[in-house]
Amino acid sequence: KYTAAIVEAIEPRMNGEDLEKLEEFKKLNPPVDLVEGAEMEMTVRGNIMLYKNALGGVGQIDSVVFCKALCDLYYGDDPA
Repeated sequence: KYTAAIVEAIEPRMNGEDLEKLEEFKKLNPPVDLVEGAEMEMTVRGNIMLYKNALGGVGQIDSVVFCKALCDLYYGDDPA
């Protein structure tokens, strides 16, 4: 549910670009439901998102479009 919600929220913000990165994001998350207290870590550095899923698996996505959409989701259009 978590992964689907994130993908659903950022896909429109990507304006049809780099949509294959959504599949990469899905693959970074295990196909299990999150339990209360589960933690994921996302670090965005320019066009790279470093990710640690709830089970400790790590990966990254290299896409300025994906990173911008993710930051827009969490911080809004004008994070200042």
